[in-house]
Amino acid sequence: MDTTVKPIIRPATVKDIDAIWQMWKDIMAQKIYFPYDETYTRQQIETGWINLDNLIGVAEVEGNVAGAYIVKPNQPGYGSHVANAAYMVDTAFRGKGLGRQLCAHSLEAAKAAGYRAMQFNLVVSTNTAAIRTWESFGFNRIGVVPEGFYQEEVGYVDAYIFHRVL
Repeated sequence: MDTTVKPIIRPATVKDIDAIWQMWKDIMAQKIYFPYDETYTRQQIETGWINLDNLIGVAEVEGNVAGAYIVKPNQPGYGSHVANAAYMVDTAFRGKGLGRQLCAHSLEAAKAAGYRAMQFNLVVSTNTAAIRTWESFGFNRIGVVPEGFYQEEVGYVDAYIFHRVL
């Protein structure tokens, strides 16, 4: 049985920022995918990630934001031709192909925006679904940060760096 959701993936608008922030906050509270903890304020997260200066796409399902991606330069200046990205899928929509669809859309959007490559700086080694997805899109694991992430229920786990040319 196909459980794939068919969202509308579109550029985020100012009206989407609250929904993206709430999803970000809920995912951060899980303490298993992203390094940001409860001390990070909305203002701090909006300064670096959730702002419309970055390339943000949302997956809309039945009028609700069910997932999002954020693409921004991985480094400033002479490193700004390499994109960095973050992906979020609302817990209720996990396992339905939304992350895969967001990745495909973000790669096209990043290429159209002039990026030459995309790099993920911290992919938690226990996030096997994401790793399978990134590898299926041609990302190569180019590095390991031994014990680079702390998961409250597991302890220290490795983090991977992934890269692909666009």
